[in-house]
Amino acid sequence: MDATYILIVCAVIAWSLQIATGFLQMRAFNRMLQAMSLKGVVKIGKTSSRWKPKTLVVLAHDANNVIVDASIMKGLTIFARPTPLSALIHARIPLSDRMVAELEPSVREAVSCALSTK
Repeated sequence: MDATYILIVCAVIAWSLQIATGFLQMRAFNRMLQAMSLKGVVKIGKTSSRWKPKTLVVLAHDANNVIVDASIMKGLTIFARPTPLSALIHARIPLSDRMVAELEPSVREAVSCALSTK
């Protein structure tokens, strides 16, 4: 075996691992989204930064505009998984300024994107 062959094999293995872990991340997100869609209206927002880690917020609210479930995916890599965002559960839309101020800046941006009427 020469060095070129070994390099190609390593690249194919790395590419396959990236595809597999990306698939697992998408599957986890889709399962979370499917479960939340049964609870009410789902709104999704994400940060727009190109260089900082992405933050994705998913909110589910009922007919009374009360958030019944909230999840967040935050990270730079494909290892980010959805986690509950308990600070927003049982809050009424529109959110109070005090509640929004307590959130991290990236979460605040993603929540405002989710709740905007674009």
